[in-house]
Amino acid sequence: MSRSNLHHNNKDIGINVDDSHRKQLKNGAENLGQPLSEEEQEKLLTFVQLIIKWNKTHNLTAITETKAIISKHLLDSLSISPYLYGQSILDVGTGAGLPGIPLAILNPNKAFTLLDSSQKRIAFINEVKRRLALTNVTTKHCRVEQYSGPKFSSICSRAYSSLEQMLAQTEHLIDKYGVWLAMKGVYPQAEVDRLLNRFQVKRAISLSVPELAAERHLLMIEKKDIS
Repeated sequence: MSRSNLHHNNKDIGINVDDSHRKQLKNGAENLGQPLSEEEQEKLLTFVQLIIKWNKTHNLTAITETKAIISKHLLDSLSISPYLYGQSILDVGTGAGLPGIPLAILNPNKAFTLLDSSQKRIAFINEVKRRLALTNVTTKHCRVEQYSGPKFSSICSRAYSSLEQMLAQTEHLIDKYGVWLAMKGVYPQAEVDRLLNRFQVKRAISLSVPELAAERHLLMIEKKDIS
């Protein structure tokens, strides 16, 4: 789908983005070392438009201003793209499709499953899939504890209150050599200290997200015994 066709097909969304938003996204992605094609840029901006439109009635996110959505949601999500492991990615507690949708746009050769317990959020993501023709995204409406299926090489989340809870509720879904990608603000030392002995932090990465002053960290966690 070309930029012009995508732009034409989404005029009916009724939410405008301008050149300042395009520049913000383009420059921010480049600063992350993730330069965007025109098609990727337009898909991401259409995603922003859909968030704003649906947020008026479905309360998807507390962040409502376009520039803030780009920095706090899109660029924050894209910042972990270099650290995805393997080909099958589970975004658990995806909410409005974050970080899963931006990562799926940037990584069309990887398969993303976006799981959430809210039907309205899954309905929103299905509309995003349709609008953007995202063939590498699958949605699941259920609680993660009740989900069973193929195991994933990466499990990521921005939403979990604690690492302990994330690992406990998703351990049955991780591949033998898989990794958890936990997106956090300030480094959660107390949460790391509470991890069970069978888990270890493989890497702790301090992320620098353009136009986002808050601390951001990515914790890559694995099982200690993978024999």
